Amino acid sequence: MGFVAAAAPSRATTRPAPASSGVRAAVFSCEITPPVGSPLEECNPPVATSIDVPLLAKGVILAGDRTCYALCALDYCELRVGAHDLVRRKIANALGVNELQVEVHCLHQHDAPLYDTNADMLLGAVSSPQHLGEPEFLESVSGRIASAAGEALKRLEPCTHVGAGKAKVEKFASNRRVPLPDGRIGVRYSSCTDPVLIAAPEGLIDPWVRTVTLFNQDRPIVRLHYYASHPQSYYGKGHINPDTVGLARERLEKDEKIRQIYFTGCAGNVAAGKYNNGSPELRGQLADRLYQGMQGAIAASEKTKLTEIRWKTTGVRFALRTEPDFLEEHLREVLVDPHQPSRKRVSAAMGLSWYARLKVRPAVDISCYRLGPVRILHLPGEPFVEYQLYAQSLRPNDFVAVAGYGEAGMGYICLDKSAAEGGYEPTASLLGPPSEQRLKAAIREALGKA
Repeated sequence: MGFVAAAAPSRATTRPAPASSGVRAAVFSCEITPPVGSPLEECNPPVATSIDVPLLAKGVILAGDRTCYALCALDYCELRVGAHDLVRRKIANALGVNELQVEVHCLHQHDAPLYDTNADMLLGAVSSPQHLGEPEFLESVSGRIASAAGEALKRLEPCTHVGAGKAKVEKFASNRRVPLPDGRIGVRYSSCTDPVLIAAPEGLIDPWVRTVTLFNQDRPIVRLHYYASHPQSYYGKGHINPDTVGLARERLEKDEKIRQIYFTGCAGNVAAGKYNNGSPELRGQLADRLYQGMQGAIAASEKTKLTEIRWKTTGVRFALRTEPDFLEEHLREVLVDPHQPSRKRVSAAMGLSWYARLKVRPAVDISCYRLGPVRILHLPGEPFVEYQLYAQSLRPNDFVAVAGYGEAGMGYICLDKSAAEGGYEPTASLLGPPSEQRLKAAIREALGKA
């Protein structure tokens, strides 16, 4: 299979809203909870058995005179390939804009669905006991999200100022990749009871929750929150809920009477394992720690006049894995073999779905929005926290917030050295070297530091 060809010369696009027009904004939201019996990402039994707390899609429209943009976050685990395309396209059509001007991200809760419509078609063509999601429901719910976004266009109001602040979240995030004395990488998952892994240091994380507030003069329109950690606490029993991040977000919205939207940052190798043993009571404690961090970020915010939106998008061509277990021929053999475990066949279908996508569209887009001193970077997949820290290092005097978990077809976006180090994440990534260098180059371009 080999590596994907080196990225072509930059075709980055930058579009400012005219400075004289000012900026307008409107918020949208809708419920997106799948019915009981729907497949979920990680649970036993493998389908939803109850709905504890509804799942939501929440977003904001940003508009100037010439065009508008949508930033949307879903309480889903992932949207891969055709599923991501579907939701993005429907929102774009409702707004009458190019799909590149619509950002669709998941928060990555695991008591929530994962959709890959292309992989589901592959699974439907073989004898398989398990499917990823219900394509008919995704078709319906994507229309619901698009309608909500389209209705928001009628409610656009002046967005005159932007606020930005950050605060530390205590005892939540820890790095999942724990170096062990024998040289191996220990895996400290979202729920952990291993005393050795719990005792290990937090490791590399970004401890700050960053909050961006859009104002109409002195009145907040919406707050956008960004924090880099897997959100799971007590999970895997089939009880649909938005987990720690959804609880903190909705509590803050109820308390403030201001719309709140949350984006998960570069959390591919970050989770709550050091501080979470998987017990139900710890969900509330972790949610409370995030809630307190959000409150701190709001209190620390500084407000600046906003006159324009600047938007830049560019593409990255990732390199693929070359090991035998990741080759297309091997994945096809696994997919059609009824003796293989169901989860392995599902993973094979998702891998084949991703490879097929790259044959049609080899590049994956990333984008950056500039709102005064604020830059919001949108990335695909499950990126390691190193990419978020790298982006922030490029603009040390700016406020840089990062959203991960956009187009998720590639799985984890590890570092180039990660596969040789071992650990879990490289086993669930379809990317190999020099993907790290290519993504960092695209980040530099999106942030205007190429």
